Amino acid sequence: MSWQRFVDYGITEVLGGKGHLAELRLFKSLWTSRLERQAVLRLRLVQMLAHYGHAKLVDRQLAILAMRFGLHVEPRTVIGKGLRLSHPTSIVIGKGLKLGERCKLYQQVTLAAAPLEDEPGMARVGDDVTIFPGAKFVGKGRVGNRVIVGANAVVADVFGDDVVIGGVPARVIRQVRPDERTGSGRPE
Repeated sequence: MSWQRFVDYGITEVLGGKGHLAELRLFKSLWTSRLERQAVLRLRLVQMLAHYGHAKLVDRQLAILAMRFGLHVEPRTVIGKGLRLSHPTSIVIGKGLKLGERCKLYQQVTLAAAPLEDEPGMARVGDDVTIFPGAKFVGKGRVGNRVIVGANAVVADVFGDDVVIGGVPARVIRQVRPDERTGSGRPE
């Protein structure tokens, strides 16, 4: 993730789309903003530092994420724009994953490392997905776009778009209604 992309994502995810004095406000947000914003900003900082090859700084930021939030993430994981961590505690995002745009993760979510496949990164989570507390993605588990994953669900299969899933193992509960909000998108 380049510096400009870091700033762009920070404006969207941390500053709420207000770009006035963005770099200064993002730096200040590392210590003064709400915890969920601090966690997302530090995660993006890790991705940017990894992009530029600053291994020692990456390790330091990963340690802060782990100690302060219990957030474990692989620096090169591809995470789309608009990530929200509503309660950034005990979240694990494994190696080799792709998360879509505008995803919202709650506490104790585990997105296990992708199984080895031909593609370099496996899409685990599509765009506009909400994953409620305690949900786990294991094996070949993945979901499409505009999906709601219920609390404590164990996703071990492939699910398409526009569904609500839950249970152990996860199954389709119902279709997502057109007026139902998914992901971290804000109502218009």
